[in-house]
Amino acid sequence: MNNNVITSKYNSNGIFLRGIHSFISRRRKLSNNKYDVIHNNWSKFGINFKLSHLNFNQVFSSNLPIVLEIGFGIGDSFSKIALNNLSNNFLGIEVYLPGIISCLQYINLYRLSNVRIIYYDAVEVLKNMISDKSLSSIQIFFPDPWSKKRHQKRRIFTKDFAKLILKKLISNGTLYVSTDCRLYAEEIITIMNNMKEYTNLFYNNSIFRSTYRPITKFEKRGIRLGNTIFDLGFKLA
Repeated sequence: MNNNVITSKYNSNGIFLRGIHSFISRRRKLSNNKYDVIHNNWSKFGINFKLSHLNFNQVFSSNLPIVLEIGFGIGDSFSKIALNNLSNNFLGIEVYLPGIISCLQYINLYRLSNVRIIYYDAVEVLKNMISDKSLSSIQIFFPDPWSKKRHQKRRIFTKDFAKLILKKLISNGTLYVSTDCRLYAEEIITIMNNMKEYTNLFYNNSIFRSTYRPITKFEKRGIRLGNTIFDLGFKLA
């Protein structure tokens, strides 16, 4: 299992380039129990970052459509979706180690064979490990909205990001995004509606609560705070 969640980059003079990421990585010492979870399960369900494309026929034991979830948090809803949709294979990406450990525990709890996870920066995984036109669906549930104006440059969803995932989806592939931040939802809708390759699945930008997605930890928190939940859907034309 790799210890780094980003790839260090340098300019032509060998000077380290500090990139802007959609997350801040923090490390804590692992307990023996958490270490055992990784030690006993990573080789079965984890995929190390590498600079080559994955062969999904080798990664999974069955040749099924691939659903990618970016930022699955503690993995509870991600695992439940995989459990309820055994006709798909699920690949999850997360940069927070506690979430990785928790997700491995859920995978064991539900005895899932259709789930694999990667502990790395999602943008770099998409660029380096995911072949073009290989994903049937991408789901991003409650990405960090970075609400403070000076932090909004960290938002994962940008026009460049939308172009990147466009290349990875198969024809008629879908993108689902959920957020409890109205301004972020409006920003995503604007980005996607300005890309002719995508069709908004919800007429006139109407937004609904998806029954496909279990209620997540962050959604419960948002509801307690009185926030509206926005479920967005787009399809590759």
